[in-house]
Amino acid sequence: MYDLDHIRHLVELDLEARLQLTSEHSSALVEAMKYSVCGTAKRVRAVLVCAASVGFGAEINTALPPAAAIELIHAYSLVHDDLPDMDDSDTRRGQPSCHKQFGSTIAILAGDALQTLAFSTILDAAELTEQQRTDCAAVLANASGWRYMVGGQAMDMELMHRAIHDLDQLFTMHEGKTGALFRAALEMGAIVAGFSRESEQFGTMSEAGTKIGIAFQLTDDYLDATAENEQLGKPAGADSLAGKKNAVAFLGTEETRNRAIQYLNEAVEILKSVDADMTLVQRLAEECVHRQS
Repeated sequence: MYDLDHIRHLVELDLEARLQLTSEHSSALVEAMKYSVCGTAKRVRAVLVCAASVGFGAEINTALPPAAAIELIHAYSLVHDDLPDMDDSDTRRGQPSCHKQFGSTIAILAGDALQTLAFSTILDAAELTEQQRTDCAAVLANASGWRYMVGGQAMDMELMHRAIHDLDQLFTMHEGKTGALFRAALEMGAIVAGFSRESEQFGTMSEAGTKIGIAFQLTDDYLDATAENEQLGKPAGADSLAGKKNAVAFLGTEETRNRAIQYLNEAVEILKSVDADMTLVQRLAEECVHRQS
């Protein structure tokens, strides 16, 4: 029986092993890749993949390649989000952001390299069947591309210069920028456990994942307004200073917190309907909302 800390440890070891890279072209590039992935991180998305798969009865080693892949995608997105032309953030996870440490050029290229490494990690995974590799790659590509994660980030940047007219816009952004990768994590967990993309289990996990992701983002917005720099590992209040339209700007702190808990509760109810042991997924979802950083 696994617990969340054990799964995090296995994910961490797996990521470190995969990033023992050498390059005949640029040692700075691979160092920037390692710097951006390894170290202090919650590994929420990766652990969700593993927790869902073992909840369905799969072996955890089969979940590690897609778990690593989603973490690599997440790391690439953070590297690019921190760039001067994006969120212009100097710190990430309590240390200088990638572009501050290596320069913007290497940071852009490191993000590009992490993205492609994510897909080769899935497509080269001998632990998975050919169909599972195809399905996991398709799920991750859909979640991380123009329709969702990248599209959500573009919408976030555009909304800095115009007003949000209703909550639907805000939650559309959250569903794309953050919710999609959480959804993909639980979808890939179902795939690793042997379920097809047309199965009821896949659809149920997809719905739960989206709600957990939005709850996570609402909690991020709440903490950005209420926590200290040391808690967050990045500047507190950065969204407000940048003029970004997060949930607190629209709803206020108390209602943002209430909405996060509401989405968590809805996700938990969905997970309880699954004919499998989703205890670890539920615990991790609760950690996402009741965290302090």
